[in-house]
Amino acid sequence: MGNNFIKIAWRQITRNKVYAAINIAGLAIGIACGLVIYKIISYESGFDKYHKNYSNIYRLISQLEPPGEGIIYAESQVHPIGEAIRNDFPGVDAVMTFYAEKEQIAIENSNGTFERYQENTGLAYAEPEIFEIFDFDFLAGNPQNVLSNAGSVVITSSLAQKYFNLTPGNVSNALGKSLSVNNQKTFTVTGVITDTPKNTDLPFTIIADYKSQSASNPYFNDGTDWQEYNSATNCYLLLPGDVSPADFENQLKAFAAKYIGTDSPVFKKYVLQPLSELHSGRAQNYGHRKVSEKAYYILGLVGLFIILLASINFINLSTAQSSKRFKEIGVRKITGVSKFQLISQFMGETILISYIAAFIGVAIAHFLFIYLDEILGYRLTLDILKSPGSIIFLTISALLIGIISGIYPSAIMAGMRPVGNLKNSLPVKNSSNSISVRRILVIGQFVISLVLITGTLVMQKQIHYFLNADLGFDKEAVLIAPLPDATPSKLDVLRSNLLKYPEIKKISFESTSPMADWSVSNSINYPTLDKDLYMGNLKTIDENYLDLYNLKLIAGKNVSERKNSGEAIVNRKITELLGFVDPNNAIGEIFTYGRGNLEFNIVGVVEDFHAQSLQQQLDYVILSNVPFNIKEVAVKINPVTASLAGYNNSIQKIKKEWGDIFPEAIFNYNFLDKKIAGFYNSQTNTFKLIRLFAVIALLIASLGLYGLISFIANQKIKEIGIRKVNGANIAEVMAMLNINFIKWIAVAFVISTPVAWYAMHKWLENFAYKTSLNWWIFALAGGLALGIALLTVSWQSWKAATRNPVEALRYE
Repeated sequence: MGNNFIKIAWRQITRNKVYAAINIAGLAIGIACGLVIYKIISYESGFDKYHKNYSNIYRLISQLEPPGEGIIYAESQVHPIGEAIRNDFPGVDAVMTFYAEKEQIAIENSNGTFERYQENTGLAYAEPEIFEIFDFDFLAGNPQNVLSNAGSVVITSSLAQKYFNLTPGNVSNALGKSLSVNNQKTFTVTGVITDTPKNTDLPFTIIADYKSQSASNPYFNDGTDWQEYNSATNCYLLLPGDVSPADFENQLKAFAAKYIGTDSPVFKKYVLQPLSELHSGRAQNYGHRKVSEKAYYILGLVGLFIILLASINFINLSTAQSSKRFKEIGVRKITGVSKFQLISQFMGETILISYIAAFIGVAIAHFLFIYLDEILGYRLTLDILKSPGSIIFLTISALLIGIISGIYPSAIMAGMRPVGNLKNSLPVKNSSNSISVRRILVIGQFVISLVLITGTLVMQKQIHYFLNADLGFDKEAVLIAPLPDATPSKLDVLRSNLLKYPEIKKISFESTSPMADWSVSNSINYPTLDKDLYMGNLKTIDENYLDLYNLKLIAGKNVSERKNSGEAIVNRKITELLGFVDPNNAIGEIFTYGRGNLEFNIVGVVEDFHAQSLQQQLDYVILSNVPFNIKEVAVKINPVTASLAGYNNSIQKIKKEWGDIFPEAIFNYNFLDKKIAGFYNSQTNTFKLIRLFAVIALLIASLGLYGLISFIANQKIKEIGIRKVNGANIAEVMAMLNINFIKWIAVAFVISTPVAWYAMHKWLENFAYKTSLNWWIFALAGGLALGIALLTVSWQSWKAATRNPVEALRYE
């Protein structure tokens, strides 16, 4: 019986090659997209699960309530807190980590020369407890004591091979060798570990002992300061199995009162963040990349919708073609075949097609894996041996898709009456019901497609807004390079040497550019303000900063060349905070900053500008010529040379002068506009992903329309012939065939518009500064869907309308 079912199913496929191809292609694309989305969600939700204590590891974060911002969570902690937790809570393991990220490594050769490497990720400083809490696979060294001594460092196998010219089999030879960090401190390799997996929010490739972090962090101060917070400083805890997170959080209330007091107006309490939440939840992580749980659900829904589109195609074409099998069904019923056997036969055909589509879908998925590599930042693989879940997903998906796609057409065909079947007629009731269901399914297809198209257009508009909004400063043609040495005499020589080139317009030495991914943040205190309630973003600048970035001075004057003068330029938002409607009235006012009560005299006011990405509100910004935190140089390149060759020529000149002044440092630079664009990589990649799936959804819907119009045109051959004989022209025939599709898309547009508006309105709520949801976005989405649909059906309509009526009526 089984073999007979397969033979009949295969005969149906080969007999209706076009429709079978459309069905298989649609299902294959749908299954491929489903597989891709399954792999993305599996990868993103699998971060750090390889640690055996995964479910008992937590990060200590702080719940804060700054005015006007609601509840926020901060990952930054003070250096001594780990040791204090270990002392006050025996049995609870705690480890402090400081992630330095972008540092320069130097390896001394036997001849006294150095090989220098710029490591933009991976350098961390950690306490020895890190290897008790987290799992690292050691190839050499003893995890019990590798970080016990000052100047100890553990590196990955890849770095051991790169730094010391070793092979994978002899990386243990790296033990005892030395490396220098930022030309500040020399470390001795005491351990080698396997490379950490890509799906981790602890992307450590170099782990140095915590007490030696002054090589990267000049504010470490032996790690005893209970006031020095830094977002790069995190505290991780391993709770015993019998201690609940809620109970421990309650115990931390007394701990917080003991060490940091109860008078902070912003700090509310310590919170335990599960390791599983680092990649999707509150606060930032060391990977600087988060994917919210909501995104998993949205992506899963998109995959489900695409598979549903493919299933709808199958249902529509199967019910439309059911009339071709009238006689077969009638004969089989008369010969005693039961309704259950007919349903089983038709379901078997559908499931067979579904598994054929799944096999083809795997090949399509491989191409999508390659295409998505750049968008996702990692390569997806099927990897059947290591990931049997992919095979299980494919097997179950193909079966469910086959059942869902086949259940309705099977019931329709099995329910036909034998006598009517043998007369080649379908009962009027069944016929009208099939058409009604078909209409609903086509409308449903285009509702899904229109929502995806609208979402893509809104995302594109928001990203365009991010990249082109007026930030309040000039970001174009500004090269930024971190300074290895801020000695004033060296900076003066660098400035003088660079300005001799005509294409170098301006130079400024600063802590950060106007918009940056880090900041110095401390409290602003003034007689009219509550103490330590409002936080200010302090940027170290020089007298050239305003001019280079074209910041608008609206009151007062620029800072002087003299360092440590106490002069400060503030933004308009601070003057309003201090109670001055007119910025000019704030000139000469004095306020204090931070726990050290650093005193600033307001000498100027600039118009508000964005110091963080447009996802956040405006900061209270202080610009001062203090003598500390001079971290980088900004070079404004003359726009006249704003071509690729011109920029490259300018960069080479800067690099030469850099090498003369800082011979021990790598010239590592970036352009400000590119850096700012990087703040929105997550949204840009989401847009590209949704755009891809929107195009695929339209493709699947168009395949279905093509098959449906082809069938309808064939069914109406005689009617078209009669109409043409009676004088109907080509346009009238095409209108007759197309009008229903136009009506269906119009209905889909009416349904999809409020759904898309609500979904994109909620998405835009994630950003402090956002684009508007204009009416034309929805009109454009509807126009695109209608245009593509008409292009799809009009070709078949035109072929039917231009056919010679004699061919259709020859035997009538």
